[in-house]
Order: sequence, then C-alpha cells, then structure tokens
Amino acid sequence: MLDKEVFVENIGLVKICRNRRAVRFKISIKADGKIRVTIPWMASFRSGEQFLAEHHKWITETKAKLDKKPNVSKLIQVGHLFSTRNFHYHVCPANVPHPHIRHDRKTNIIYFEFPDHIPLESDEIQKKLELMIEHVLRFDARKYLPGRIRELATSLGYTFQKVTIKNNKTNWGSCSSRKNINLNLHLMRFSDRLIDYVIVHELVHTVIPNHGPQFKAEMKRHFEDMDEMDKQLKKTGTGISPMSKM
Repeated sequence: MLDKEVFVENIGLVKICRNRRAVRFKISIKADGKIRVTIPWMASFRSGEQFLAEHHKWITETKAKLDKKPNVSKLIQVGHLFSTRNFHYHVCPANVPHPHIRHDRKTNIIYFEFPDHIPLESDEIQKKLELMIEHVLRFDARKYLPGRIRELATSLGYTFQKVTIKNNKTNWGSCSSRKNINLNLHLMRFSDRLIDYVIVHELVHTVIPNHGPQFKAEMKRHFEDMDEMDKQLKKTGTGISPMSKM
C-alpha cells in the first residue's frame, strides 16, 4: 500500500504517502486545506501517524492562518493568461457558438474564445477553456521539452530511458527507478533557464535518487544559484492560473 488516509480530530482527513525518494518525514498543507504527510519508503504508516501527532499544534495553527487569508479566485479570467517561449495565451469573449481556439500567426497569440452570451464563470465554459488551454500547452511542451532534455543529457553526461509530458498537479517533474522521466507541461510558462533547472534536477535523479547532500552538491555543480531557483519554483503553483512567464 502506497498511501493511507487517517482522520485526525480538529484537523480532518490526512493522507500519509510513502515516497521512494523521501529521506525524511514532511508535512504539506495546501491552500485548500488538504494535508499530506510524506514518509520514506521503508517507514511504517504508524510512524507517519506519530509524526503527525507530534506536529498537531503546528498544523492547526497553520490551517488557522490559511483560513484567515482572503480567497483568491482560481477561475480563468479574460485577458492575458500567460506566455511561453512560443506563444502568448489570451482568453476573450467573441461572437461564436461555442469555445474554440484561434491563432494569430503574426503576433503568435493563441486566443481561447468563448461565446459572449455565456458567463465566463459558468462551470461549462471554465472546464472547456481549461481543456483547450491544456491541449495547446501540451502541444507547446512536446515541441520543446523532449528535444531539450536530450540535449542536456548529452552535454552533461546523463542517460535516461524515455520522457513523458504530463499535466501534473503536484510536481514539476519526476524520475522513476527505471530512469523514465516525467515533465510537467506547465514548465513551458517558465524562462528557458528555469526549465533547464527542472530538467537537470530530474537527470541528476537518474544517478542519485534522493535529495541528500550528494544530490545537492551535484545540482550546485550545474547551478550555483540552486537556492534561488528553488525559491522561484516554490512560489509558482502548478495548473492553469493567470501568471506571467518566469
């Protein structure tokens, strides 16, 4: 069993997850209040529950702080959504019967148009726009990321089996024990250097599967400003949301 859900009084439902690359216990609290405890692969769920109990006070205090923050709309809004190295993504109403995609080749703007007589906030429009944006972003990512990871692997001396582009909700990339690498299609919203940082991070995992001192030293060899790069990643959420290219 890879994960287990437990109910904790005054906190609610908590998911405890085993992770092959985890070297320590970690608690994460999402903006929506969901709580996750990550434990090393060989650790027991009981030890995860004990760790959870030891940090009960911190969790309740952190959740209380999050509850006091004003809700930020996660709805797709009209206007500029974000930019990638290839396109600018815009959402706009139009005299159209149903949502569709229009590409202005002169400006490289991708317009995601929706019927102007239907509220943008409606679930139907939001879901269709999200699917359309994901479709184009996946095309955008497949056009660049596989070639770039091959270039970096060759120049830096790493090997991997295959690369897959996914719409990950919780991470920017991952590397399996078989050296298969997954990259998040939302990486295309980043600067070229930040994209390279995530790719190299996963390539290093092909030889060092954890985040211990050896891994950090190897990453520092490639990116002396590793700490700053990590800060940039942490302040950016995965998924479709209004933001500028980093």
